[in-house]
Amino acid sequence: MQVQPPRQFRLDLFHTRVLALPWYSVWRYSKREFLERLVRRYLPENLARRLLSLVARRGFKSPCVYRFDACAPGRPKPMLQIGKVVSERQFHFDPDVLNLSGNLLLMGYWQTEKYFADIAPQLRAELQVKTPQAGQNLVVANRMRAQQSVSLHVRRGDKATAKDFNGSTPEYHQRAMAWFRARLSNPVFFVFTDDWDWVQQHLPAAPDVVYVNHNGQDQEHEDLRLMSQCRHHIIALSSFSWWAAWLNPSPDKLVVCPPHQRWFNFANCVTVDIFPDSWVQIDDL
Repeated sequence: MQVQPPRQFRLDLFHTRVLALPWYSVWRYSKREFLERLVRRYLPENLARRLLSLVARRGFKSPCVYRFDACAPGRPKPMLQIGKVVSERQFHFDPDVLNLSGNLLLMGYWQTEKYFADIAPQLRAELQVKTPQAGQNLVVANRMRAQQSVSLHVRRGDKATAKDFNGSTPEYHQRAMAWFRARLSNPVFFVFTDDWDWVQQHLPAAPDVVYVNHNGQDQEHEDLRLMSQCRHHIIALSSFSWWAAWLNPSPDKLVVCPPHQRWFNFANCVTVDIFPDSWVQIDDL
């Protein structure tokens, strides 16, 4: 299985008003979570896993876990807040979250615009890269503006083999491209991916297919910005392209996405709220 490299903190590259706190500041919110992070940080991986498993069996598990499986028909609704920790208890929209207040530690994906639709303009403004576009990124951005550009994101990597997630399939991307070709005059697909070997095999270069492969792993923010600057979008089963499409403020954009049921393979994970109503879901099987 291909393992994705550890993600680095990147919000400091955007116009966000956030302060990065040291890892040990979690002590203020959850002593148990602090101890878990301390163990993972300073003990060998295998030893840390065994120790934390033993501690969890004795009832000392951190409240900072995603509890999708706890929210199921026929079961009492799990607690949303435990002390100062708010752990996402369901993947679909949870209106009780909007009633929270105070300094809290929020753990989860929160992957639906229903949590932040009322501040969409502000959020889009803050999630803009601080530095001006330059070099090849500026060249590509200008080309996108001059054409019926469609960002196309292929997400493979660990999602291609992980049992709980799904990677991109050739059928989905081919159907999505056909959908745009039937509706737009001369669309051009700008491809972004974490697996260029797969792309070259299944989405070969063509006059209307442009590979955007000049940014390295430490320039993901540049790829995110470029994707968001396309007129339209074909997203993968990926929060990366989800946000790229959402950050495009155009009311005329067309966004194609896989069926929401394919986002996770968790038995009790309801994904019905993940995509805005205007996005078009295309079956990939």
